[in-house]
Amino acid sequence: MKINKLRILPLLFLNMILLSGCGRLLNASVGTPVKEPETENLGESISYEITDIDRRTKSTDETEIHLDQLAEGRQEAGLYTYEAGRLTICKGGDYLISGKSDDCNLVIQSYDDEIVHLIFDGVELHAKEGPVLYGRQAGKIILTLKENTENVIYDSPEYASDAEACIFSNCDLTINGGGRLNVYGYYHDAVRSKDRVRIIGTDVYIRAKNNGIRGNDGVIIEESNVEAECEGTGIRTNSDQGYVMVQGGTLKLTAGENAIYADSHVSIKDCRKDLYSVREEIRCSGAVDIDEDSTK
Repeated sequence: MKINKLRILPLLFLNMILLSGCGRLLNASVGTPVKEPETENLGESISYEITDIDRRTKSTDETEIHLDQLAEGRQEAGLYTYEAGRLTICKGGDYLISGKSDDCNLVIQSYDDEIVHLIFDGVELHAKEGPVLYGRQAGKIILTLKENTENVIYDSPEYASDAEACIFSNCDLTINGGGRLNVYGYYHDAVRSKDRVRIIGTDVYIRAKNNGIRGNDGVIIEESNVEAECEGTGIRTNSDQGYVMVQGGTLKLTAGENAIYADSHVSIKDCRKDLYSVREEIRCSGAVDIDEDSTK
């Protein structure tokens, strides 16, 4: 699959939205114990938490999984199973994942106090049914993009699931590392957590049928380069106390609805931003705090 064939110019995308009322963007084909949290102040009225474990990119005693070599019915010492196109990680720990699969769901089903650390090393992963990466149960999921790697995951335009995102997590989700992640949410959202989404020190490109990044309780982006093109909202929270915090890096959002939506607070600091939307760029009933350095 050629990634550059999937990318479209933001200006062209915006014209599509304006001419067709959001357009049909997605018709194209795609070929360790936790330490006490560090509290960072990103505004006068709210703070966010990033722990040492959120910043962790290195692994210890990792389990290697090669997507190209998965065998039906395989079980690996209670760590993971593979059956009927579903790779299920059953225990907390570090998992180094590489290779390609045209039809595989990666499901996290561990204890709700365990941390599952996935390290993507040049992964290309597609699922025909349901989310590609589904965090069904864990204490926290950390997805690290290995240094200098390109990783691609994409779902299908039609499937029946309440977990309506290419990456869907019922728990805290952190994405970090020195590689790049391309997420194509052809069905609904691209990245979604029922808790919080943290993106730390990494590069993420998103294209979505609906929302780009959705964290019900909050979305935190720190020193990252994030670009999203979507028919819905670029970054969205869905609770009364939901907030969006961006510190450093670059943020480029092209949206058919709002670029950013949050009820409680939006803060953008020391970040180069380009926001394009059919409706308001930023919709927030609470405080909006954008410094002078956060300009186009």
